[in-house]
Amino acid sequence: MDEKNAILNQIFEKIEAYDSIVIFGHVNPDGDCVGSVLGLKHALRELFPKKKVYGVGTHPSYLPEGLEKADEVDDETIASSLAILVDLSDLARVEDQRILSAKEIVCFDHHVADKDSYPFPVYREEEAPSATYILAKVLLQRYGRIPESAAPELFLGLVTDTGRFQYDGEPHTMEMAGRLVSCGVDYHQLYRELYRQHSKDLHYRAFVYDHFHFEGKVTYCFVSKADWTRLGLTQQEAGGKVNLLSLLDGHPIWAFFTEQEDGIVRCELRSDGTYDVQAVAKLFGGGGHIPAAGCKVESFQKAMDVVKALDQARKVEG
Repeated sequence: MDEKNAILNQIFEKIEAYDSIVIFGHVNPDGDCVGSVLGLKHALRELFPKKKVYGVGTHPSYLPEGLEKADEVDDETIASSLAILVDLSDLARVEDQRILSAKEIVCFDHHVADKDSYPFPVYREEEAPSATYILAKVLLQRYGRIPESAAPELFLGLVTDTGRFQYDGEPHTMEMAGRLVSCGVDYHQLYRELYRQHSKDLHYRAFVYDHFHFEGKVTYCFVSKADWTRLGLTQQEAGGKVNLLSLLDGHPIWAFFTEQEDGIVRCELRSDGTYDVQAVAKLFGGGGHIPAAGCKVESFQKAMDVVKALDQARKVEG
């Protein structure tokens, strides 16, 4: 048995042993994070009806309005539970820091490791298109099926993290999408929800399209707290809009910088796949994938250093 499969067995042995499980995601959760939390929660509840399984964390506003909200979980429950971390492996970036009080922690992630070892078992597939893809795959391996109750959320994560299959349309990705749809996913309704718009979204788009800049190969935009507050948005609503700038005038790299409530600037970095933005994110304490990564900096002045580093990003071979 290779090391990865040994870790996977170790994780599932813990999942099968615990009567109480709480699933955690990252700060500024996206569709893959939320889909992983909810999808795994529903899968484990269907597979193990006697277990108490909870999912915690907030949802971004662009996700379907009818999506199930986080569970209310008290401190005592977490302290006696197995914690499952999904879509990240950095404890400092977990949205609900009560994870630190859990009896044990296990993890499923598809991001590049930011250290050589972790104090908990991590099952990682860096080439996977989404964390939900990994979860669907390992559920199939372990139990021979994807629980139908989990399929909608697992599909949601796969759709959103691949940019609706713009960034990853590989055969194995599409095969998994087909498996999930065959479980009864109403993808028509999901797309209607993901493409819905509000008037404030259009005002925000107008702001972005009036305030973007070019720097060499990079298209970028700075959005201050005052900007998004004036437009009636929340911090969460203001972020996650990096792809409004995708491939503008053929620029292969694009970036979006949003000032947070605490003054820290959230940096979302993307490329068309021909440039490594992950390496740039790591220079500034972040991480992610070669074409999609992120970090945080203390000011827009520092964010300009990120822009300049992006313009010097390494070209991906092949």
